[in-house]
Amino acid sequence: MQSFSDEQLMRIYQDEQDNQRQVAFDCLYHRYAKAILQFLYFSLNNDYAKAQDFLHDLFVKIIEKPGSFDSHQNFKAWIYRIASNMCKNEFRRSAINQKYYSHLANTSEGIVIESETEKKLHTCICQLNQEHRSLITLRFKMNLTIKEMSGIYECPEGTIKSRLFYATKELTKLYKL
Repeated sequence: MQSFSDEQLMRIYQDEQDNQRQVAFDCLYHRYAKAILQFLYFSLNNDYAKAQDFLHDLFVKIIEKPGSFDSHQNFKAWIYRIASNMCKNEFRRSAINQKYYSHLANTSEGIVIESETEKKLHTCICQLNQEHRSLITLRFKMNLTIKEMSGIYECPEGTIKSRLFYATKELTKLYKL
């Protein structure tokens, strides 16, 4: 299988009936793991542990969704695009968290919980996942507009509205318990 192209190996891996599936994946992994790790290492500010995590996550994505590769594409470009997008997403996440925590640190008001209702609401907000908690806090505690949040998350306003919808839906479920 060493003489097969990357695209041929991916086609073999995508074929669930083929008994050479694992061999094809191993071959792709050994061809690209070291180079992708190096790319991730430099892209993630020389954080070797994070680069290793990202490398494993990338190959897990390929394992979980082999059909996402179009065999008419160039495999090398495709796998590097995934790695690059993972890094971009990481930088967005860290920038959002940094803006959020910076904003919290610069507010002079402390969190004052007066009523039992507010205590229950605060407890429910704390149970949300990090993204939903951030959305709810930015929108309803910090009174940011959808447009401002769109700028923070670097995504369209419609996406923010959709995410807020699911965050408030989850919060409502927790509050009713």
